Formats: sequence, C-alpha cells, structure tokens
Amino acid sequence: MTTARGDGTTWLFDVDGTLVDGITGLSLRPGARELLTALRQRGIGVLLWSAGGAAYALRRAEQNGIDDLVDAAYDKERDEPSLPWRLPADLVARPPVVLVDDMPDEVPRVGEVVAVRRYLGPNPHDTALVQLMTRLGGH
Repeated sequence: MTTARGDGTTWLFDVDGTLVDGITGLSLRPGARELLTALRQRGIGVLLWSAGGAAYALRRAEQNGIDDLVDAAYDKERDEPSLPWRLPADLVARPPVVLVDDMPDEVPRVGEVVAVRRYLGPNPHDTALVQLMTRLGGH
C-alpha cells in the first residue's frame, strides 16, 4: 500500500489498546478521530499496524468509523517473542516520524515513540490522544 502524503511524513499507530479498546475493539478511544483528522489536515500520513494483521487493522478502522483517515495498514511482525516488533519493510527507507503504542517497549526505535496508557474499554474521561493533539505544533 502506498503511504506517501505531502512530504512523506507519517505517524504509525497500534490498533488494539491504542486507538480502539483492547477488549472488544469496538470502542474508539476519545480524541482518536480528531487526532487523525488533524494529522491528515497537516499532510501527515496515518498508518496502522496490528499483531492481528493489516486486514484486521483496516477492519477495526472501518468498524470504528476512522477508515477514511487511514492511508495504509501493516502486519506487526517480529523474529521471536522476546524481541521488539520489526518495522514493516515498506517503511524502512522512510520510517514513521512518530509511533504511538500502548506497549512502547516493543516498538522499534525509529522516530519518536509515544507511549499511551492501554485503552481497555469505553471511557469518556480518557485523554491520552487529546493530550497528544497539543503536541502537533512541533511535528
């Protein structure tokens, strides 16, 4: 899938526990749509990745009404369970500028890794992604 937008800058988001709840996957985290919209408006590409695979990530995006804001999705892969996830081959030459994940210790150390608290279920008081919006001015 193509990921180029504007100057090619991209942000990579984990799906379960980061953008949608980690239990059912059917609750969009508060601020997710607004953050992804703001990124798109700034010409920043929005990428998803998931241990469930690229098709799973896109299905969750569609189920939660954010598929219109996503440029591409990727499988999360690693060589062995004790190692961090590998950056998808398509992204090695132009890695994401920001990687947002609820398990930041397992994310490859490219770009800025942003840790968010795991999102487990509907919680209108969750502000992790809303707080991340305030950082957009520097990216």
